[in-house]
Amino acid sequence: MILIKNILEKLKKKNDMTLNEFLNIKDIPKNKNYLLTLDGEIILFIKVTPINIDLLSEEELINKMDSMCVEFANEQYPYKILVISRSVDISEHIHEQQQLENNCTSESEKKIIERRIKFTSNLVASKDIIENEFYLMIWMKNTDNAELEINKRANNWLSRLRNCELNSEILTETDIILLIKSFTIPEFARKEGTDYGDNIVQIMRKEKNC
Repeated sequence: MILIKNILEKLKKKNDMTLNEFLNIKDIPKNKNYLLTLDGEIILFIKVTPINIDLLSEEELINKMDSMCVEFANEQYPYKILVISRSVDISEHIHEQQQLENNCTSESEKKIIERRIKFTSNLVASKDIIENEFYLMIWMKNTDNAELEINKRANNWLSRLRNCELNSEILTETDIILLIKSFTIPEFARKEGTDYGDNIVQIMRKEKNC
């Protein structure tokens, strides 16, 4: 079972269907942290905060890869990894710079900050700069004790991700709605002819000499 399943087959159907039917969504219960599907599944999402691997030494990177391989390989139930690409949000940075500018008394300092704001804005506007958000999606059949069981699995994931020194959180009702909108109204649209290979992080091990 996947969130958007059999899309090509559904597109071939002549009968009209609602967006919920197309996405296989039955309900997102109020004040809950899961999604219910039309085919009887319960889905929970975990957001994983990414890290900058360029800041790690080669030894640190190898150790982190080893620990992550162990934690992910030990999972006995199905899961999916979702990667959502979005345009970089610089609004907080711009707001911080504007506050800094308002507190400056020197005209030269204000001009420097104004140039910094202009440069940052032009950099984001003129280039395909994106950031990736990472999610784990876990699911099971929606039985009587499904809510309890899937939350146990989610908390187990949070613990194992902490073992890998990764911060994570279970999405709430509002967060799930925003995530679903990422599929229906994507903030980052693919442009024809654009190469996105550089935006996919690949971690390669260096071969060790025997």
